[in-house]
Amino acid sequence: MNSPPDALCYPELMVLQQRVAALEAELQQTQEALISSNVRHRSLLQAIPDLIMRISAQGVYLDFVEAKGMTLLVKRSQDRLGKTVDDILPPALAHSYREAITLALATGETQVFEYQLHIQDRLGDYEARVVACGVEEAVVIVRDITLRKQTEAALRLEQERSEQLLLNILPGPIAEKLKLAPTAIADRFEEATILFADIVGFTQLSASLCATELVSLLNDLFSQFDTAVERLGLEKIKTVGDAYMVVGGIPTPQANHAQAIATLALELQTIVDRFANTRQMPIEIRIGINTGTVVAGVIGLRKFIYDLWGDAVNIASRMESHGVPGQIQVSASTYGLLRQEFLFQDRGAIEIKGKGWMHTYMLLGHKTLTV
Repeated sequence: MNSPPDALCYPELMVLQQRVAALEAELQQTQEALISSNVRHRSLLQAIPDLIMRISAQGVYLDFVEAKGMTLLVKRSQDRLGKTVDDILPPALAHSYREAITLALATGETQVFEYQLHIQDRLGDYEARVVACGVEEAVVIVRDITLRKQTEAALRLEQERSEQLLLNILPGPIAEKLKLAPTAIADRFEEATILFADIVGFTQLSASLCATELVSLLNDLFSQFDTAVERLGLEKIKTVGDAYMVVGGIPTPQANHAQAIATLALELQTIVDRFANTRQMPIEIRIGINTGTVVAGVIGLRKFIYDLWGDAVNIASRMESHGVPGQIQVSASTYGLLRQEFLFQDRGAIEIKGKGWMHTYMLLGHKTLTV
C-alpha cells in the first residue's frame, strides 16, 4: 500500500522549516546587531559637541543627531523631519543653507559658513560645514562657536588696547617697525627742530603740594600741551619732571617742522599763562628751540622710549636752560628758517655751557598776526 504524498514529504518539510527558523534567527540576530550598531554609532555622534543633520538636495530635513549642549538650537528637532529649511529657518539663513548644499553637491567640496541666530532672546554664533553625501543629500554639521567668538572678540579688544598703549609710547611708524623686528631702531634725520620747555616756579610750588595734587596739576597742564602737539603734527618725545620735549620733522619728514615748533612754542606760552591765571599760581614757561641733524630711535629691551641724540639736541636743551623765564629762545639755525614769518628780538651772543659763545634770538610772535 502506497504512502500519502504528504507523508512522503514530511522529512523534507521538517528540514525546510528548520532552515527557515535558522534564517529567521540569523535575520533577528542581524537586525539586533544593526540596531545595536546604530545605537552605538548614534551615541558616539551624540557625544560630539556638534549638531549633525541630513538634508536633501531640496532642503528637506531627513535626520538629526542632536548635540549635547545645544538644546536651544535642536529643541523639538524631530518636528523638523520632512520639513524644509525654508519652513524652519529665517529667510536669509535658509538661503545660505540651500546655497551651501547646492555647491557641496555640485563640486564635492566642503562648504563652510558662519551665522548668528537669536533663540529665546539668546544670540548665538554658529559654524555650519556642509558635506556632500551622494548626489541627493548632504550632511550638515553645526557647531556652536559663541564662546570662541567671544574669546576672539576679547583678544581683539586686548590687542587694540595693547596697540593703543604702544602708540602712546612710540610714534606709529616706529611701533610698526618694532613689531616687525624687535631690535634696536636708529634713523638719521638731516634736519629736525627740537623744543625743550621747563615750567619755572613749579619746583617751589611742589613743596606746598601733596604728591597727588602735584601729579594732577602736571597731568592737566601737559595734557593741554599734548593736544597742541598732536594738532600741529609734531612728536612728543618725553617729559622729565616738569620738563617737556617735542620734535618736528621726525619720524615722518615735515617740510614746515620749524614753523610748526615755533607755533607750538607760542601756544605753550598761552596755555601756561592761562593756567597760571586760572589757578592763581606763580609759574611761567621757559622754552628753547634749535634745528639740526639728529639720530632718533629706540634702544634696549624693556621700557621702550623713542629718543633723540646728537649735538642739535644738546643745543636745544642749552637754549632752554640758558633762556629767560616766560621767553622763547632760539638758535641761529632756527632763526634762519623762521625770520621771514615770525618776529624776533636779537639777544646777541651769549655763553653756552659746553658750546662757547652763540648768537641767539627771542621768538616774539607771528608777523602775520602783528599789526
